[in-house]
Amino acid sequence: MRMKNPYVRLRELCGMSQKGFADKHGFGKMTMVYLESGMYTRVSDRQSIALGKECNEKGVDAHEVLREEFGAASLNEAYLAWRSEDRRLRAPEVLAKAAPPFVGDGEVSPVAQFVKDTTGSLQGFCKLLKVPSITMTRYMRGETSTVPDALWSALEDVKFPHAVALADAQFAWLEGRAL
Repeated sequence: MRMKNPYVRLRELCGMSQKGFADKHGFGKMTMVYLESGMYTRVSDRQSIALGKECNEKGVDAHEVLREEFGAASLNEAYLAWRSEDRRLRAPEVLAKAAPPFVGDGEVSPVAQFVKDTTGSLQGFCKLLKVPSITMTRYMRGETSTVPDALWSALEDVKFPHAVALADAQFAWLEGRAL
């Protein structure tokens, strides 16, 4: 059985829908989508406090659930373990479609082409690898020149064998555009 996102598990134990929880605690729809699909690198204090309040109100022992079901001492520990397990389970098969040479053109970076070739969309890629979409957008467009930590750690986590070749291709593309 696949482990479930601990945030989702606790929210559901409280009997709350995603929308109901978001409305009650003042979270936007995209915040909940990103949090529950694992695209955040951690659960924020505000998100954690809101869930804690909900668990207290509904009589859900969050610490016990985290310990029993996730083997974790904290929500963030459980969330990070779930993100890693989920990406390791799903991503290698999808990323296996891509291998060097990684190429782009004047407008499309090698990383943008890689995203398109593997998952078809930025949103799909970010959900699969559990990386923030704004971070990926900036890197794909060449607005940042170094590989974002979230992407690098995700590629290492799933043991993607061509991470260095992908980073090198992106850097070469950036250098070519700068000329």
